[in-house]
Amino acid sequence: MKHRTVSSLVVFVTLSVFLVACGPSKEEKELAAKKAQLDQQIGVIEQSWNALKELRSQLEAKQAELAAIQTTPKRKLTPEQKQALETLPEEIAQLRQKIDSDYETLQDKLADFLNVALNDFPDDPATDKALKIYSEEALVTAAEHVRKAGDYKKAIEILSTAKNYYENLDKTPYSKLSEAIGRYEEMRYITKERFDAVKKGMTIDKVSEVVGPAYYGNRREEKGAIMWLYPRRDGGAAAIYFRKKTGKVYAKKWDAVKPQVK
Repeated sequence: MKHRTVSSLVVFVTLSVFLVACGPSKEEKELAAKKAQLDQQIGVIEQSWNALKELRSQLEAKQAELAAIQTTPKRKLTPEQKQALETLPEEIAQLRQKIDSDYETLQDKLADFLNVALNDFPDDPATDKALKIYSEEALVTAAEHVRKAGDYKKAIEILSTAKNYYENLDKTPYSKLSEAIGRYEEMRYITKERFDAVKKGMTIDKVSEVVGPAYYGNRREEKGAIMWLYPRRDGGAAAIYFRKKTGKVYAKKWDAVKPQVK
């Protein structure tokens, strides 16, 4: 009986030592806790992103509604449309403010997540999800810089930063990033083909579709005219002229600025 007791005790002690030796270390426990927190965070990030996309859809719909009403002759406006003309601008302003606020919140969440995930869990599926969301938002932000300011250089910098995250981890970059970078690199300089596609009578919006918006620093207004200057790859620049009153093209000049001779 005594032998059995000792034997049993030895087995118990040996088993306890084995369990302690094979149990998770402090570092492993900390890493597991980080992983659990990240799994929770990515869920919150996805929800925030989906909510932000829905707000943008609402904004686009209201902007389209307002634009349609504004192009309708006043005498043909219904009472509902007249009411919408008064309320839609404020609704649009509030939506923009909400979108800006939610965008900043999402960026903060993504930054907190990626600061940990890129270092400790680079190959985790949650990290890939976060990188895709970050990239999609980079695409939106880059497009805004182009649309509002014709700032192709800034747009390319934003997209390149997102692309670098993938490359630093030896991952294949999100394909849309490379596509957009290539498109903006091309749009930075006007080509003769795109220049020739601009016709008299085109609106500023139509010209923006055809050749892209001019860089905000290359836009001039004087004597009832607006000039948009577009750099060429050879160092020269082309100009497109709009009448300030109508906002339509009345002239253009391919060699408005001649290349500097070295």
